[in-house]
Amino acid sequence: MFTLLTPSALLALLGLLVPLAIHLWNRRPGRTVQVGSVRWLAASANRRLRSLKLEQLLLLLLRAAVVAVLAVALAGPAWQRPAPPARGQVIVSPELLTSAALPSVRPLVDSLRRRGYEVSRLEKGFPSISAEEWTTLVANPAASNSISYSTEPGFLWARAAQAAQRFADRPVHLLTPAKLADLQGTRPNLPPNLTWQLIPTPDSSAWVQAAGLSGVDKLRLLIGRSDEEKTTFQAVTVARPTTAGTLPVPGLPAFRYETRANNQAAVHLVSDSVATPVQAPMRLRVHYTPDQAEDARYLAAALRAASSGLLVPPVITVSATAPSPSDSLTWVFWLSKAPMPAAWKLRVGEGLNWWQQATGMGTPVTAPFGPVGAETLIPISRRDTAAILPAATTIWTDGSGQPVLSRRAEGRGQVYTLHTRLNPTWSGFPDSPELPALLLGLLQPVISTLDLARNDQRAVAPSQVQAAIQRSSNSTEKAPQKAVRLAPDTFTDLRAWAVLFAALLFGLERLLARQRPISSPVSPA
Repeated sequence: MFTLLTPSALLALLGLLVPLAIHLWNRRPGRTVQVGSVRWLAASANRRLRSLKLEQLLLLLLRAAVVAVLAVALAGPAWQRPAPPARGQVIVSPELLTSAALPSVRPLVDSLRRRGYEVSRLEKGFPSISAEEWTTLVANPAASNSISYSTEPGFLWARAAQAAQRFADRPVHLLTPAKLADLQGTRPNLPPNLTWQLIPTPDSSAWVQAAGLSGVDKLRLLIGRSDEEKTTFQAVTVARPTTAGTLPVPGLPAFRYETRANNQAAVHLVSDSVATPVQAPMRLRVHYTPDQAEDARYLAAALRAASSGLLVPPVITVSATAPSPSDSLTWVFWLSKAPMPAAWKLRVGEGLNWWQQATGMGTPVTAPFGPVGAETLIPISRRDTAAILPAATTIWTDGSGQPVLSRRAEGRGQVYTLHTRLNPTWSGFPDSPELPALLLGLLQPVISTLDLARNDQRAVAPSQVQAAIQRSSNSTEKAPQKAVRLAPDTFTDLRAWAVLFAALLFGLERLLARQRPISSPVSPA
């Protein structure tokens, strides 16, 4: 499209009046007449002098064209090419690309492709997916795995906001599974150019969350089930196979029992390659000296109460005899003023968990400890005066902000230090019903967020996503939005061509001007 960069320069077109005035006032001399007609001379000459008429019209047009073209050249002529329209984006999450639900979105994606949309991955840099790669992914979607999951609770929310901001000048169609585990954390405001579609995942799933030996010939399995509405866990007891093979569980899909090279048994679904190792029962040893026998009694009772919450009850031994470092133990509760022996320090580095409590007389304090969800506070009456090592992490904190229980990693093991004692004169732990639950939180293996997200099939309501987008649209007037930067148009400068054309016209004008007669023809006397 032809355009002028400086339209105000067209005022130079007023210069057309100059050649026009010259031609209008171009007066021809009068005719020579017979002497006998002298009386007509004055009247005839006056009439011709008052005659204004255009002569040599072609020359006038050439001169006017030169002035007009130069005026246009001053106005900055250019050829404007509008930027191509921004192509929409279809962004597919990695979880959906490796899901059996991917073929269900093929009609939608193919339709958007025909409308000019590009397909990209919801990953760093938003890499594009070619038509050939898309066809291959739809034909053979890989089994879902845990690699594509993030442990950050607001990961998908942040990715969606980043995608909408990255392609702010075009429509964005986001496709993700409708999994609640992917949409945790704070819901952000999303811009209106984002269309977020949640794709239903498989209706339900089952998996082995934990497995343990119960006696010699029994297995205890913690089976997890998840669907769109809920996630539940159930403990079942089955006979332990003597060899590797199928493990039948009533009412559940087929499981497989395997024995690996290191004699570590594992159980997994036949359709799932992720195996759960079979753990032996934990072995707990409570060692006490006579001055802390009362503490040991309270601790042993709390451990037995906590064992009911474990998949396989642990083996608990309470003795005043010091354990041997060669014993196969999982936990050692050291209720003694003596420091940790050097041999046990080596065992802690290999993965043993060590519990110790305050020694000495302690310092009187008045600080309550309130566990999460507890109905009553636990009073802390005395506290040890030993300094906490910098590498320690606080696990329990009282109302004054002081640590009640700290943990320090040593190698593959952990050292837990209770900064009070399980004694009525030191704290309210012995009489608190919260103590077994607190100990269970330490004994129970922590289920990683990654494992839960991989199996959690609970679905999020689409209204949650739409509310985030709608809320951003309604708050546009209150919160200023960044201006959309459209791709600029391209301009081709035509001034050089205009000057060249003006020079060509000027040459023609000079050529024509030289060919005109110098004077008008005179009639013979």
